[in-house]
Amino acid sequence: MVKQPGVKEKKINKETIMRIPKYLVPILTPFLCFVITEYIWRYKSNGILTSNPFATIDPLLIILNLLLFYGFWGLLYALIGRSNIASFITITISFIIGLANYYIMDFRNAPITASDFKALKTAFAVGGTYTYMPTYQVFVIAGLAVILGVLNGFFKFKLPSMKKTYSKILVRVIPAILCVCLMVGIGSFVSRQDIRKIIPAFNTTLFTGHVMAKDDGLVLCFASTIQYTNVDKPDDYSREKAKKILDNNKDESVWKTSTISKTAPDTKTFNTATKNANIVVIMNECFSDIGVLGDLKTNIDYMPYTKSLMAGAKDTVSGYFYSSVIAGSTANTEFEFLTGDTMAFLPPGSIPYQQFIDKDTESMASDLANQNYSTIGTHPYVGYGWNRRTVYPLLGFDQMKFAIDMFGLKKIRVYTDDASYYKYLENNVFYNTTPFFSFNVTMQNHGGYIGKFDNFKIDVHATNFKNDSTDNYLSLIKESDKQLKNLIDYFKKQKEPTIVVMFGDHQPNDYVVEPIYNQKGKFTADLTGADHFERYKVPVIMWANYDIPENNKLITSANYMGGMVTKLAGCKTSPYQNFLEKLRATVPVICSQGFIGNDGKYHNLDDLDDYSREIEDYKILNYYNLFK
Repeated sequence: MVKQPGVKEKKINKETIMRIPKYLVPILTPFLCFVITEYIWRYKSNGILTSNPFATIDPLLIILNLLLFYGFWGLLYALIGRSNIASFITITISFIIGLANYYIMDFRNAPITASDFKALKTAFAVGGTYTYMPTYQVFVIAGLAVILGVLNGFFKFKLPSMKKTYSKILVRVIPAILCVCLMVGIGSFVSRQDIRKIIPAFNTTLFTGHVMAKDDGLVLCFASTIQYTNVDKPDDYSREKAKKILDNNKDESVWKTSTISKTAPDTKTFNTATKNANIVVIMNECFSDIGVLGDLKTNIDYMPYTKSLMAGAKDTVSGYFYSSVIAGSTANTEFEFLTGDTMAFLPPGSIPYQQFIDKDTESMASDLANQNYSTIGTHPYVGYGWNRRTVYPLLGFDQMKFAIDMFGLKKIRVYTDDASYYKYLENNVFYNTTPFFSFNVTMQNHGGYIGKFDNFKIDVHATNFKNDSTDNYLSLIKESDKQLKNLIDYFKKQKEPTIVVMFGDHQPNDYVVEPIYNQKGKFTADLTGADHFERYKVPVIMWANYDIPENNKLITSANYMGGMVTKLAGCKTSPYQNFLEKLRATVPVICSQGFIGNDGKYHNLDDLDDYSREIEDYKILNYYNLFK
């Protein structure tokens, strides 16, 4: 080639070639971090990809997700001045968030919420029996994250060092502020009450958080729910109004006409004991009848005694209640039972024991203590779990015992079994000082139903499908059922009037019940409405060694049960409990997942205000009891 005179020859050297990836790799990193975060948690433990983020997330919402990732990366770059370090941090955090959500979705079919960070201590304490081996797809994504990190180590750029203050402000401080404003602005924008009018594709249905995360993207979903960590005062709230509502409900006459079950064909009114009865409450960890979800056939009955009590046993009230939680957050069920408050009015994912109860709070325990009851709360596990050691005295328990305070406990798998726990209670808690209220939370059936253990025999097997986790869970339930019989047999021999209340806190993880839905061509991840609501249905039994009206058609929620038990025990009910019994006539069930009206049908919480005029008063009392 003849070189033309006056024309400079362009040289393509190594530096020119490297300039493109030098800037392209860091700039693409936030986008790839979004991909990493989304794809990790969308794989289930069986290796199936449940959804494609680029198919389920609206393009505008993808842009908002990406802006959050770029805003975070830009903030780090402005503060640190090196693209590789900003990228390393962004990649690491993105992978950790995605992986954490992978496990949380697998355990409870709900995405990460801001409140989960407050529950980390408890989560680590009970995490030992869960299987954390991810699918190979997760390892592939982890490998891609490592490769992306290595590439950022090679291809990088940095801000020039500046000595003058105004230059630093111009190049570092102002961009950092802009990035913060960008992220805060997006968070505030997607938290607007009218966001659906602005972006119709934005899913704000907190009822199905797993679908919300799938449709909106995990990070954007998280940003939109931060608002729910704060509890707003109800409309027209005042302490004076709350006290007036309570004053208007001091009369216990509501119980004279109140029925055990509004759905029962032969509605019977509450009886009371001739003298204040001892009250023994067993909140049975993860005790449920998963057979209510569909066709479940087993080689042997997994809860024969419980079913016999629920078939109309003498001096027994039984049925089902709808929990506010699933596969975890046990403390929320006991919070509702003890206080009468409902999670329906509190932020999704919140844990009142950890967030809101920091002073004396009225509860069933404090009400009974005022009636000269000895009150004791027990749990054969760590006292710091769900902050119980701090909360129980605030709720009015004058004694509490945790695993460290007990002796003679034995284990099934790695948790205290019901047999030794109940034996300890019989010998050391159900004492002669009467009357007493003993609230007891078991541990035997806690989640982590994968694997085999030398100290636990799996003798219940599903016969219409094969799933080791289901068999494991049902075998635990059978053992709990056996020990419940032994406990009630113990009280049959006691002379002092005693009512024994047993209920589970929630149903088990999705992987335990998935095969039941699969037989119907359904998947737990896709459940909505009334179908999803059934995942929160749990048995409740109230048995007494004295005369109470028999009824086996109870349909209720945990917030109402404390008042029922108090009345059945022959005790004075509080104004709050009287109010709740009136409300139950209109709204027999209310929890975080919806409500059932007196029409017997499921309704979304969005319809609650229009359904009952007493709901506004309930919101006021709920707020007053927690925050005064």
